[in-house]
Amino acid sequence: MTIEEQLREALLKMAAKVGPTVTLLAKVLSIDETESTCVLQDDDTEIVYHNVRLRPVLDGNASQMLVPKEGTWALAVRIEDTEQYMLIACGETAKLISKIGTTTLQQSAGGFEIKKGNDSLKEVIVNMIEAVQQIVVLQGNNPDYAKLSTALTKTNNLLQ
Repeated sequence: MTIEEQLREALLKMAAKVGPTVTLLAKVLSIDETESTCVLQDDDTEIVYHNVRLRPVLDGNASQMLVPKEGTWALAVRIEDTEQYMLIACGETAKLISKIGTTTLQQSAGGFEIKKGNDSLKEVIVNMIEAVQQIVVLQGNNPDYAKLSTALTKTNNLLQ
């Protein structure tokens, strides 16, 4: 190792002792979705970091939010020259939420939830299927009730 590399390494070690690191790789201890924060713990130093942001700005406006699974590894970055961090990636995701105005797209292990205001895509599809299932045709072909039943089951499985 050259003298330049040794100096650079020594300076990085010294800087790490004085201030917080730019990035943080730690385990997720808990999540507070209402506050859009989580708690992380660095395994090496055992330091616990509270109020790590799940989205960049905590002003109550629409945003995108990555919700990690508890116990998974997560990567957080320091926000400017403060001691606050924001989560940017995680090993396992519990939920992904995207809000634009009154429209929400949410994905979790339970499926997708698509809403605009009080209307949800699942309600629309279920209502249409249930309405068609009531149709009885006297002349011609009746709806394929088996396919409608399958469509209803798949809708309930896919959408929240």
